[in-house]
Amino acid sequence: MAKKIFVDSSRLLPSYVPQELPYRETALNDLENLFTDSLNEKSFAVQQIVGDVGTGKTVTMFRFAQNTVQKYGKKFGIRYSYINPRQHGATRLLMFRQMAYQLAPETYSTSLSAEELLLETLKALERLNRIGILLIDEIDFALKKSREPIIYNLTRLNESMPSGRIMIPVVVISSRTMNFRDELDRAELSSLGNRVMFFERYNSEQVFNILLKRASESLNVTAYNENIIRYIADITSRPPVYGDIRYALDMLFNAGRLAESQGSDTITTEHIRTVMSITSPFITQEDLELLSPELKLVLLSVARTLKIEGESYTSLDKIVEMHKEVCNAMNIREIELKEFVRALQELDDRGLVDVKGVAKIGISGAPVQNLDDFLTYMISRLNLNEKQR
Repeated sequence: MAKKIFVDSSRLLPSYVPQELPYRETALNDLENLFTDSLNEKSFAVQQIVGDVGTGKTVTMFRFAQNTVQKYGKKFGIRYSYINPRQHGATRLLMFRQMAYQLAPETYSTSLSAEELLLETLKALERLNRIGILLIDEIDFALKKSREPIIYNLTRLNESMPSGRIMIPVVVISSRTMNFRDELDRAELSSLGNRVMFFERYNSEQVFNILLKRASESLNVTAYNENIIRYIADITSRPPVYGDIRYALDMLFNAGRLAESQGSDTITTEHIRTVMSITSPFITQEDLELLSPELKLVLLSVARTLKIEGESYTSLDKIVEMHKEVCNAMNIREIELKEFVRALQELDDRGLVDVKGVAKIGISGAPVQNLDDFLTYMISRLNLNEKQR
């Protein structure tokens, strides 16, 4: 009987926050020092983190917040709020609801406006003598979706307090590029400031060391060797992946799953090649995990339609018909056409599907030469995620 490949597969998933962050230690220390200084000086600071996909922005933000809670939590009752507009919504109302729910659930209410939620949350923090940390991931996505003064509100939070007391000393904002600043007015740019950390893409050696560390935590010691880890690092440090550590971890995770499904007790280069041929660096495990149930359902309908037709593109009518079949098979309510089209457009905005017209809809990044295998693989992941929801 084959030995298990995994000891703890969760250590390879996007939701895992390791205790140590190789190559991001300086940034982590700077964030922790910034919080300490702001807390001691009763001041307010905005820190921007700019870096491409898979450069460690999100995990650094989480590690910073968790370290701060562990260090100061009992003394100051510290809580942190993580907001990703892709996941939680890109309007002020939805973002402030998430903030209220995480920082001061005592005041959370769906009947309050965005401004009321903000004020009530800050009042509650003061009343409860509770310090908050605010993490806003991928702010550039929110600014693409909304023309509301989100940056202005987020960077002037404590000016809303009648007492003037600073209850949120630090706001950390991440983005993929600096381009979003071009759309801000002078007041927003002024309040945002110029405190910026730039996260460079990981090179091959860095990817190798990070993967090796994660492999030691997640895989049976007999299931891999350094040559396999080096092979993945070499592949994922080149275009079009460019050192995306999320994709590299995703590849190792799926190669392990493939090896287990085949009854193998080791991950081989053939497993890596197979996974590489049927996956896409543009659609990772995290991309799917961040989707709402509605978006997963629409993406599943697109994938199944493309698979059945065996073509790179299909039409909206055929996708809608497939959606009805999927809902009937899963015994769930169909999405109304207007909402279905809106969801399809959001998937296009996220770069997960290509909508080139009602008669030409496909999936972004799908390896055309292995489209059937890719779609089968993606459908299995969507179905798996649906069961876990």
